[in-house]
Amino acid sequence: MSPGSGSGSPKKGDEGGRTYQEAMDAMHPAVLEAMRPAMPGIEPQERSNGNSECGGPDLLDGKDGSKLVSSHIVSLIGPATDQRSPEELTSGVVSRLTSQEGWQLEQRSDSTLDGHPGGVLKYVKKAGAGTVMISAYQFKTTSGEAIPKLYANIVTDCLRNPNWQKK
Repeated sequence: MSPGSGSGSPKKGDEGGRTYQEAMDAMHPAVLEAMRPAMPGIEPQERSNGNSECGGPDLLDGKDGSKLVSSHIVSLIGPATDQRSPEELTSGVVSRLTSQEGWQLEQRSDSTLDGHPGGVLKYVKKAGAGTVMISAYQFKTTSGEAIPKLYANIVTDCLRNPNWQKK
């Protein structure tokens, strides 16, 4: 039964508002669409980082599953012949995302990419859904080639879990 379709009072978790899955569904396709032109013909590698509980009281270890944050990673590894800088790769993705309604570039103080000298990290926010951390860097193979890697971590806001405490 879907929320709001039954009779009686709503169960906890049915209170309305966007769910964490709806937020991911609103961001994921746009991120893929913005990343694919950066490296045409390269198939994105994807994996879920899962969900984290963020609902309930704001006490140490007092979080419950009434709200969740969901995270999903998309990465593209380019050919060694691609000589574009990490700045060029991230800027292209950011530009394609921010040209769509509801997306905006966030200025953050934590925009250095630790562990990857010369790497670039940018944040793009989709209002009411979440944030995408877009990064690019060059990594060296054992043969010494520099390979570009473009990476996006999609993280939803702390949003309603419609399945919490349903029976």
